[in-house]
Amino acid sequence: MELNGPAFTRIPPWVRAKLSPNAIDKIQKVYDFVEEECIPAEPIMKAQIAEVGKRWTTQPLMKELRERAKKAGLFNLFLPKHFEQSPGLTNLEYACCAELMGRVYWAQQVRPRGWRRIPLTWTDHELSRTRDGEHWTSSKVL
Repeated sequence: MELNGPAFTRIPPWVRAKLSPNAIDKIQKVYDFVEEECIPAEPIMKAQIAEVGKRWTTQPLMKELRERAKKAGLFNLFLPKHFEQSPGLTNLEYACCAELMGRVYWAQQVRPRGWRRIPLTWTDHELSRTRDGEHWTSSKVL
């Protein structure tokens, strides 16, 4: 795969040498998503956030972008390889994606809702969430 496009210009050569084909694909997809979906949506997101009483709520555009990210395979990029839902990226590879998402301050919010409030645990290499006394295994989370 080609590593000379704009998605890879800020990645140092020593990091490029360590990228798996899967990571190269994800980095390009994240770049394209940020360029084609997030950056053009900035004025809309700014307007939705500016509405009275809407600042700390999930904006309709955010919900729409989350669905698009899921369909594009760009959801849960941060999960380590031992989780079933993991995209298989190393921390170094994920950092390349996170740097691209950082171009739009809210782009990393296009992630599963509630991950900050609900602790992640693993049992037998299985993702599980506990909320309000209920327990869901990885097959029921997403």
